[in-house]
Amino acid sequence: MSEIPPAPLWPHLTKLLENSGHITVGHIPPIEGAAIAADEHTLLATLVRQPGEPFDELIRRLDRAIGQALDEGICANEIKEGRFELAERS
Repeated sequence: MSEIPPAPLWPHLTKLLENSGHITVGHIPPIEGAAIAADEHTLLATLVRQPGEPFDELIRRLDRAIGQALDEGICANEIKEGRFELAERS
């Protein structure tokens, strides 16, 4: 009997990366802690790490935001007056 593989820790992030999407996490001037997710056509989420926020919580929030974007068409943008603009889903 074969074992069922465990569910991915971050299912939406996994789905995005398996479908040619990408993420960027880290210092993106002027933002100290950014987490950005995009697919080939759309900027899905731009998050900012909150003071004292653990890295794993930022990635958990990114996974949820990717899920909302892929499943509901709701793109998260926490970058206030930043250079990032969200493209409309086609």
